[in-house]
Amino acid sequence: MWPPFVRHILLPVHERLMGRATFCYWRELEQTQWWPLERLRERQLVKLRDLVSMALKQTSAYARLAGVDASWRPETLDDLQRLPLLDKATISAHREDLVNRGVLGGAIRYNTGGSSGEPLIFYFDKRRQAYDKAARMRTHEWFGIPPGDREAYIWGSPVELSRQDRMKILRDSLTNELLLSAFDLSEKSAGSFIEQLQRFGPDCIFGYPSCIALMCQFAGKAGYDLTNLPVRVVFSTAEVLYDHQKEIISEAFGGVPVVNGYGSREGGFIAHECPEGRMHITSENVIVEFIKDGRPVCLGEDGEIVVTHLDNHAMPFIRYRTGDIGQPSDETCPCGRGLEVMKVLKGRSTDFIVIPDGRWVHGLALIYVIRDIPGVQQYQIVQEDVDAILVRLVCSEAFPPDGHNRIRDGIAKRLGENVRVTIEDVDLIKGDPSGKFRYVISEVAKQRQALL
Repeated sequence: MWPPFVRHILLPVHERLMGRATFCYWRELEQTQWWPLERLRERQLVKLRDLVSMALKQTSAYARLAGVDASWRPETLDDLQRLPLLDKATISAHREDLVNRGVLGGAIRYNTGGSSGEPLIFYFDKRRQAYDKAARMRTHEWFGIPPGDREAYIWGSPVELSRQDRMKILRDSLTNELLLSAFDLSEKSAGSFIEQLQRFGPDCIFGYPSCIALMCQFAGKAGYDLTNLPVRVVFSTAEVLYDHQKEIISEAFGGVPVVNGYGSREGGFIAHECPEGRMHITSENVIVEFIKDGRPVCLGEDGEIVVTHLDNHAMPFIRYRTGDIGQPSDETCPCGRGLEVMKVLKGRSTDFIVIPDGRWVHGLALIYVIRDIPGVQQYQIVQEDVDAILVRLVCSEAFPPDGHNRIRDGIAKRLGENVRVTIEDVDLIKGDPSGKFRYVISEVAKQRQALL
């Protein structure tokens, strides 16, 4: 479809039909990114007061958790530190009492595997959806990719994959989008990926850096030339973007920029790299803190990334602990934007599972088997041999009697009946020496990667 028609007609109509003011917010963010930081701070404070007011008045649990009167409002942004940190366990324990049932457009239920290995069910609203999408559109434009340009996704959300029917295919075709499953990558499927990309002719690629890099390696090994594709930029998300992956991807597509985005399903669109190489916080929509031992860290010091999403009025993600590590920065970016700058040192990293038929299955394919089963509090998937999977579980009393069988059956559907699945119920799953939890560990993938 002709990109200007998609940009000016189809996408705006689609968003309006979905009840989202995405394009209005996008035009707004195009202006506010150039505001000085002081003005952005003023905007944050106004939004923070509205958010706190909603949380204290419209939910039955937040005032109790926060330990403040329902009439309390922050006078400055520093007052945010008077409120408690929230984490997955707290939100899960009080989830239904933290929902604002009267939010405009209704509260939308969602869940995520998360980088900590703990599944989380949460709620967001259409306003947050629209602002996050608008922020993503803005960062695409930083690299010359306006809405409506052709974009290929190497992705693995169960929502997207479950809707590969005629209507979904038609919608993607009309809006210049192509979805390639990150859950079924092998040397054989890589050829199909490349052929689809060649027919589609994407202006950009968006997805997991591990999958994109692996696809590029398979393509090179099979003799495919990716430099013939019209790709102008590759957007990396959902995992750590390692330097070696960046080099592999950029070289495969003829030296195009490979840029990093940082966010999460529950935390929203938090930050994105600009053409000058700085990681800009989406300051209009989120407040980011860096906390260590309960206090803000100094410049140049590592801290846990704590995010407050200012535009989710369905559930108060106020001072939410992401489990990721980063550094604050007072740097002024040469690009001229007033948006704050941060450094992400450690984000989410997902391993692959390699199975006997040669497929490299993205670890999230197994995460989605486990995360929706009631009572699962924590999990870890370990592959030590090509035909053996170990699943460690920490479960509550809500775990169903057939839970183990559901996990085995779900994994068998994705990996094949020849892969043995052992389930181990434990009291605690510890993180690795760095303090970062790995929810998928595959020694087989590590060994195979070294041979590519």
